[in-house]
Amino acid sequence: MEHLPHVESAVDSLFWDRDDPVKRFAALELLLKAAACEPGVEAIRAHGGIERLRKALAWDDEEAVDIAAAVLAQCSGSTARGPGARTFEFSGHTVRLRETDYVEGGLGWRVWASGVVMCRELIRLTAENKLTIKSSDILELGSGCGVAGFLCAKLGASRVTFTDYLPGLLDNLDKSVTLQLEEEGPVISSGDESKRGNERFRVHYLEWLASCPVLSQEWKSRRPMGGDGSCSANADETTHSIKNRFLPTNETFPLIIGSDVCYEDPLPSALAATIDKRLANPGTAYLVLPVRDWPGVCGIDLIDKLVHGLRSRGMNVDVEKAPDLDDDEYQGGTFVKHPLGMVSVWVRRGESL
Repeated sequence: MEHLPHVESAVDSLFWDRDDPVKRFAALELLLKAAACEPGVEAIRAHGGIERLRKALAWDDEEAVDIAAAVLAQCSGSTARGPGARTFEFSGHTVRLRETDYVEGGLGWRVWASGVVMCRELIRLTAENKLTIKSSDILELGSGCGVAGFLCAKLGASRVTFTDYLPGLLDNLDKSVTLQLEEEGPVISSGDESKRGNERFRVHYLEWLASCPVLSQEWKSRRPMGGDGSCSANADETTHSIKNRFLPTNETFPLIIGSDVCYEDPLPSALAATIDKRLANPGTAYLVLPVRDWPGVCGIDLIDKLVHGLRSRGMNVDVEKAPDLDDDEYQGGTFVKHPLGMVSVWVRRGESL
């Protein structure tokens, strides 16, 4: 119990001192001792320690990885779960998908708070006729596990195209698509099942930096792999895994959605360029973004950069306060809940309202 007052600083050390082997090892040792009792486990969860420990699994330090894995095992529960199927309920709509792990999926390995908020908002907006999802062709940017995209299918979207850039996430989305098709059962229409799946659900690789050549050249050697940069992938394996997965170059969409897709540079500029390239005319993009501060980064400034980038490309942009989750729903959804919560960003082109 004597370790409980130090849990928060130890969790913080896994982020701030992750490049210092001595300090991060000391933090892991303390967390291992704290996790020996239930109050310690709860303290680790409350301070976002599960997500920090997941990141530690990708460190090039076998001893540290072993300790992090041991702490996670002691903290086993909903926030420390491994890869597998998970079911969500949104106002009578059931969404079943697969979550992966941090090593394979980076920050997209699980469904975060902003994805849950977006799903709730999508249902509200469609009920109030403020957004049309039924029969729409939808692109989800930075899909992660794809919870919002799969909900859109439940709400009647004609087709949902999921996109991300980590091979592990694309493979995981493939498995979730299989879950949807299995859930729907036999095809009662013309055409075979594979054709139906290809028509209603697609999984494609989409690197936003490709929409902005100047940024691509500047950042090609330091592409952010997820939040703190701790998730990386072998270049040769990545190239092989995304072969034939690229989203067709000139394809555009009348509705684009995305949650938690603007958390560090150069994402605001790259995201603005991608929306500009992929949004049809007329078209609407709807984003739900948590305000998140990183070391040396002000979250609201990143959102302002995104808004400026979109407006400079001639699109209409409105920013509104979004609902947030209760504290007991968060499960570390944005590591630390920001006082400004979340915002909804509406992007419109042409006659889209």
